[in-house]
Amino acid sequence: MRKIQEEAIWREPRKEYEKTMKRVIKKKVGTITIVVTEDTYDKALTAFNIGVGGVQMGMKVYMFFTSRGVNILKKAYKPRRARWGEAPIGWKETFIKKRGGPILANLMYQAKDMGVHLYVCYTSMISMGLKEEMFISDIKAIRMAEFLELAMESDAQFVIG
Repeated sequence: MRKIQEEAIWREPRKEYEKTMKRVIKKKVGTITIVVTEDTYDKALTAFNIGVGGVQMGMKVYMFFTSRGVNILKKAYKPRRARWGEAPIGWKETFIKKRGGPILANLMYQAKDMGVHLYVCYTSMISMGLKEEMFISDIKAIRMAEFLELAMESDAQFVIG
């Protein structure tokens, strides 16, 4: 009985969310650039949520991972908590799944499948002793000047860090 009540509580906000998806966007945005500078679970989840949402709205999305953010794209990425005392990642993912939301791994695959362009900062990669083979497939290492060119051509830029 309690489980049914809990599900009903989460269904109502979901219906409200579905209504907001039908809003008309007044400004047309063709391209967004997302810069990710940290490798915590929450920051990665936020960045990929924005990326997937942008593609769903018809935008071209570039994601650039620099500083500690490059760790997110590693094959052996193990998400870390933002601070001591925070709930373990496994618990967070359990609650996200229970409430019908996507977990980080799913969002990452979805972003790649939908055509989000994923770039890693060449300087950060080299300074951390990483090689391109250590990253998930289809990741391109670019220099800062190349990234700045992408960012300047974008209609909107987001920094997650």
